[in-house]
Amino acid sequence: MNQPKRTVHQRPQATVMSFIGIGIFLVLAIAGIFLLSTLLIWGALIGLVLFTIAYIKVKIQDRFFPPKKKTGPTKLDDHHGRTFDHDEFK
Repeated sequence: MNQPKRTVHQRPQATVMSFIGIGIFLVLAIAGIFLLSTLLIWGALIGLVLFTIAYIKVKIQDRFFPPKKKTGPTKLDDHHGRTFDHDEFK
């Protein structure tokens, strides 16, 4: 009733299946890294284009449309009412 232990040489299909599994894993890992790096590069390029457009827009607005200087009182200067200190409520 004692059966001899099988080795890898006695099961060639197991060896082939393990190599196929490792191969599929390597292909999927390389494809995933490739897709991730491509996505990262495209994201960086799109971000650079958007940043450049916004930077140029701000520079054009500052040059041709300078910010208006306020001469009158601001909203902070026009403050009325009572200021509560936190010590009053102890």
